[in-house]
Amino acid sequence: MRKDTAPSRSAVGRPADGFTLIELLVVIAIIALLMGILLPSLARAREQARKVACLSNLRQMGVALQAYLIDSEYRLPPSSCRCEDPNGHWLRILTGYTQEQLLFRCPSDRARNFVDWDKPLQDQEDVRYSSFAVNALLDPIHFRYGARSNRYNDVNQIRRAMYCIWISEAPDTENFNLADHIHPESWEGAEQYARQFVAWDRHKGTSNYLFADGHAENLTFEQTYAWPHTCYWYPEAAPKWPDTP
Repeated sequence: MRKDTAPSRSAVGRPADGFTLIELLVVIAIIALLMGILLPSLARAREQARKVACLSNLRQMGVALQAYLIDSEYRLPPSSCRCEDPNGHWLRILTGYTQEQLLFRCPSDRARNFVDWDKPLQDQEDVRYSSFAVNALLDPIHFRYGARSNRYNDVNQIRRAMYCIWISEAPDTENFNLADHIHPESWEGAEQYARQFVAWDRHKGTSNYLFADGHAENLTFEQTYAWPHTCYWYPEAAPKWPDTP
């Protein structure tokens, strides 16, 4: 006769396979620790990608600028300061000289009130033209250099075009609504005051700039404007400061 056998401890006494509460808490703590380590690195990587995208966009502007200058007898396109039709915006003009789509907005620009170029401009109020602004000292007319014309609108007349900034990044403030240019001549060597007109820290303490010769660089503001040392903004003197009248 077959005898019934008692079930072994391994069948009834051992708990089902799985995590204990302590093991689960340890796993959660490890995951949290890894996230704490990785998230700052991911944030830095995302910001680095945005900076590179912005710099690449400025380089594309430089390529477009080189093509435009040939057609314009080496004169730079105007800012809205000397252009009654906002559609004559310098970035709109440059877009027609490149096969790449130029970005009106830097990926790191947090502003939300950007112009919709597909809608009539007169129907839009308090909007930003772009994340970038041109140096008004290189406009076709600037009273610093005479009331009728500005010789430095011709890049061949700029002392050293490779050291003269034409485009900088504009801060995301209301001061740059319906504006696309800056006036470095108003800064008068005051570095802290000048910072209000440039997005000098948009990319972790740096900003991207396009120079009049068409090349782009990522620089700290002090590398472009530091009295009495370097000044990349005045076409008659860059990279030095102009003589005091």
